[in-house]
Amino acid sequence: MLMRAAATLAGTLLIGLPAFAQELIVEQQVERVIVIEDEEGGLEMELLPAEEVKPGEQLFYSVTYSNPADAPAKDVVLTLPVPEDVSLLGDSAVAEYDQASVDFSVDGGATYIPREKLIAESGLEEIQPVRVSMPEEITHMRWTFNREIGPKDSGKIFFAAVLKDNPRPVSP
Repeated sequence: MLMRAAATLAGTLLIGLPAFAQELIVEQQVERVIVIEDEEGGLEMELLPAEEVKPGEQLFYSVTYSNPADAPAKDVVLTLPVPEDVSLLGDSAVAEYDQASVDFSVDGGATYIPREKLIAESGLEEIQPVRVSMPEEITHMRWTFNREIGPKDSGKIFFAAVLKDNPRPVSP
């Protein structure tokens, strides 16, 4: 079954009120990840348009933001719901040049916690930490910028996911 994924995030980006009031411009892109073998036998990732995607294929989501104003954008917060038809890949949610911290929600965006809080320590050194929230349980991600976004400045935030085996239909 092939699914249209290019529009998965359309209309879902939420901008924190201070950033919205400052007219920050955002553009979203969804690409399909394929792995190809290079001439030396090594593996390379290539990004292609995500017009049609098969279950189990990896997707790469990016959001480009820019400040067209003559003044810096302060207290910028960008929030993205994780599409229901994908599972977030581990620690893939990042901001270009580490310009923002990322928090996660497992309750539909009602509360946010840092990635390290999604793991409960067992208290026993010989046992690995117990994960209390799996990537597929994450419903939203929130990037809080640790700096102003200067006039005419831009950047990107990213995350990767895998299309679930039984996704709901995605309309273009």
